[in-house]
Amino acid sequence: MKRGFTLIEAVLYLAIAGTVLYFISGFAFNAIFGKAKIEAVQEVNQGNRAVLDKISDAIGNSMQINGTSEK
Repeated sequence: MKRGFTLIEAVLYLAIAGTVLYFISGFAFNAIFGKAKIEAVQEVNQGNRAVLDKISDAIGNSMQINGTSEK
């Protein structure tokens, strides 16, 4: 009885293993870089919120509004 793999079996196993590793690495990169992207978006949102709060305070504290008048 012969033991071992034929060339076709070895190529098939390598192709399957390569495909599985490709998808696993894709999920790993998404998990790593996805977290960084979420943190960056949260930081930008906090900055936007701070600016909007300052604008709201300035508008609320203003005594009058200068605008255009109709003639």
